[in-house]
Amino acid sequence: MLRISSQRLRDAVLSAAFLLATLTACSDSSDSTPTVPATAPVLPADPEREPASTPNILFIVMDDLGVDQLPAFGYGGQTPARTPNIDSIAESGVRFRNAWSMPTCSPSRAAFFEGRFPFRTDVRNAIVSTDLANSQVSPFEVTIPKVLKQQGYLNAVVGKMHISGSDLNPANHPLGDSVMRELGWDYFEGYLDGGPFPIDSTAGGVADADIHRCGFVPNVQDDPLHGADAGACYQPDGTCSSLGLADYHTPGRLCLERGGILDPGASCQSSVPAHINFNKQNGYYTAEWVINSEDGSDTVIPASDGRSRGYRTTMETDRAVGWIRRQPVDQPWMLSVGYSAIHTPIQPPPEALLPQDAEPAGGFDCETVAQQRVLSNQMLEAMDREIGRLLVETGLAQENSDGTLRYRPEETNTAIVVVGDNGTYGPSVKGPFNPTLAKGFPYQTGIWVPVLVAGPMVVEPDRDVPHMVNLTDLFSLFAELGEANIRDELPASRQIDAVSMLPYLTEPGRESIREVNYSALGTNLSSTEAALPPPCVIAAYNMCVQLFPQQGVCADQGGTWYGPDGAAGPEGVSSCC
Repeated sequence: MLRISSQRLRDAVLSAAFLLATLTACSDSSDSTPTVPATAPVLPADPEREPASTPNILFIVMDDLGVDQLPAFGYGGQTPARTPNIDSIAESGVRFRNAWSMPTCSPSRAAFFEGRFPFRTDVRNAIVSTDLANSQVSPFEVTIPKVLKQQGYLNAVVGKMHISGSDLNPANHPLGDSVMRELGWDYFEGYLDGGPFPIDSTAGGVADADIHRCGFVPNVQDDPLHGADAGACYQPDGTCSSLGLADYHTPGRLCLERGGILDPGASCQSSVPAHINFNKQNGYYTAEWVINSEDGSDTVIPASDGRSRGYRTTMETDRAVGWIRRQPVDQPWMLSVGYSAIHTPIQPPPEALLPQDAEPAGGFDCETVAQQRVLSNQMLEAMDREIGRLLVETGLAQENSDGTLRYRPEETNTAIVVVGDNGTYGPSVKGPFNPTLAKGFPYQTGIWVPVLVAGPMVVEPDRDVPHMVNLTDLFSLFAELGEANIRDELPASRQIDAVSMLPYLTEPGRESIREVNYSALGTNLSSTEAALPPPCVIAAYNMCVQLFPQQGVCADQGGTWYGPDGAAGPEGVSSCC
């Protein structure tokens, strides 16, 4: 067993590899996926107003998704995910085939919003709750929304972005819930944590811990001992409906997708039973939404609120659609959509978002590597479905009669940029890439990410750019699209590492602009008085780490917990050494 000292531990390549978070902790028309209403009314189009002269920018960030996952880049392993909508964007734009990220999410995201490498920003690793504010994006930085605001843009973020602390540790979260506004965005509707919370294996309090490891009550065929073919589906507002096999082959899963908790084998009561727990988060089916509104107000919607329950990828899409549709036609905007998928925990998405011949996952326990590989494929397919819906419901594309996407960027005034923030999480890595040097490692599998750009400015679409680019360069691209001069917006002393990307879109024969590429993993600044979390042994990597504050987070990463009540007994052990 490899043991790592506390200092090396903070630098260990795995330290970000399994970020999950600081952690913890689609809609088609299907009844199984709730639609969350927009938080403000949609403005009707005004035929008298001319479209904005500069393009809108839709920036889509996929979490823990390396180039190994995507058929659009010629990869995907022996069983590639089916991603027709991402493929359509790739065919209508430019594929950057030599794009580097940082090994974990926070440094990558800070880099593309600031245009600066981690050794300048001090965001050197995935931000966890013990990291000081000095290793978070600073309100004194000139971020891309601040640059574009000078060009008349409105800027918003929906979903995950993970460039700050969160309420997991208020001491290291000095700007509080308004942090995204302070960093330059006009509107934010998302979450500040690094990923979804662990799966609730009690399925909302209806079973003992570790019984329902996918987060819902399976049917009797899939789990004769603990399953149920009927029950009472309670909602946070106290309403209840009876569900059985006539409604869906797995009533517990349908109830979860609708935002509820199934009391197995029970009938609806006049009040919610005391054991039903809506306060506990459950992987991809809950979220704590933080909203920074344009009027300066801040709102937190807890996981116990019905608006925060449903499938996370669908909720992210609903909110993105709502914000875009509220913008006047003559108002240029940039919306960054941070999808949580395919970050851990690996959990079955709604079947309504999957191809009809998708492998049934009702009998899965969501823990074996083989099952996680199937489920991460399905999570990507669900995200692809929702990306297609995002484009269709905002008028950026149309849906053909066979369900495929008709995307013609020349008919829009919108640039679409799709990226992965870092390499894929180890167990989900596709061949021929090396899963032991994946997310969290400054090697090919950990930093080679997909970058797609489509829009009316692309000359000769459906082509590859083989030259080096870095996610940091997106800062320049966004500024160029908004016709902003970076040097006019930044102090002369401010070193910018981003280089131009726009010529690759407009000049098909353009030679390489970047001469050197860069990626690094470092140590965020943290208090010397803060105790390290208990040990978590990741057998797949033959490594012991002290990164995860809770047993469930360790388990989400495929680890064995050696803290209290873990493998070492009630008291646990305090160190890997």
